[in-house]
Amino acid sequence: MSLLAKVRVRVPASTSNIGPGFDCLGMALGLYNELVVEMHSEKGPLSFEIEGEGAETLPRDRGNVMFRAANTVLAGRFPNRLVFKAVNRIPLARGLGSSAAAIVAGLFAANRLIKPSPLTQEQLFEYALVLEGHPDNIAAAIFGGVTLSIKDRRDVRNHALKPHKDLVAVVCIPEFQLETAKARAVLPDIVPREAAVENVSRAMLLASAMERGRWKDLAAAMGDRLHQPYRACLVPGFKDVLKAAHDAGICGAALSGSGPTVLALCRKGPQAQAIGEAMVRAFAQNRIKSRALVLPIDHQGVKVWAS
Repeated sequence: MSLLAKVRVRVPASTSNIGPGFDCLGMALGLYNELVVEMHSEKGPLSFEIEGEGAETLPRDRGNVMFRAANTVLAGRFPNRLVFKAVNRIPLARGLGSSAAAIVAGLFAANRLIKPSPLTQEQLFEYALVLEGHPDNIAAAIFGGVTLSIKDRRDVRNHALKPHKDLVAVVCIPEFQLETAKARAVLPDIVPREAAVENVSRAMLLASAMERGRWKDLAAAMGDRLHQPYRACLVPGFKDVLKAAHDAGICGAALSGSGPTVLALCRKGPQAQAIGEAMVRAFAQNRIKSRALVLPIDHQGVKVWAS
């Protein structure tokens, strides 16, 4: 019995939409899940070790998202025993890209186990997109930074924005979970034209504000009429938390992904912590426990090491 191969993967958390950029804007954050996959010489059942977020609830069998993603690449190539060891720091079902991180970790680990690795980064993105269903968190997790994903018929093209070096994210994470499917179910199939036009203009302003450090424009830039008005009822105190963020410092604020986490973008410095504390207090006033983190933007995306 011996260890044939070992791969370690680190994947960043991600926030998406960022207000007006529904299903197309993503941002990688400096909070990471890690996965080690070992291939042993003997045959045997799949083995899972999970620490951190989801340790008590995530499946430890072939139903685990990381294994399902890995298996799309491995496709039965190896009869050897596989051991998955995960350390999860990204909260589950909070709008911080936990499912995207799991998918990306499984795909990239499996691809590195095969020598030579059969798939390019772009091809792995396509695999991940099929599994996740929308590109924003996936693109951020893989490529890092701030990403704009444009659907062109059947293809998705990813473009990198260049966020200002002083831009940071403040995330206020409530204790309760909100499944993406539930948050999508409340959205209308048709939106008013003026709402769509408004979102387009805000998204263009947001891209400029993030890149040029136009901090005072962030509040207006992160407004939204396509998804947040419909999802607000799923996050108790949401409007109060937005107001608290804006009152505490110069920033923009919005749901992180489909929620329930609330995201604020601002210039790094003492005000970032103050904004986070204000959002925690606002949630508490609505009888919701939460915690705030000030996170840098991750510019590397997924990283893989093999031994």
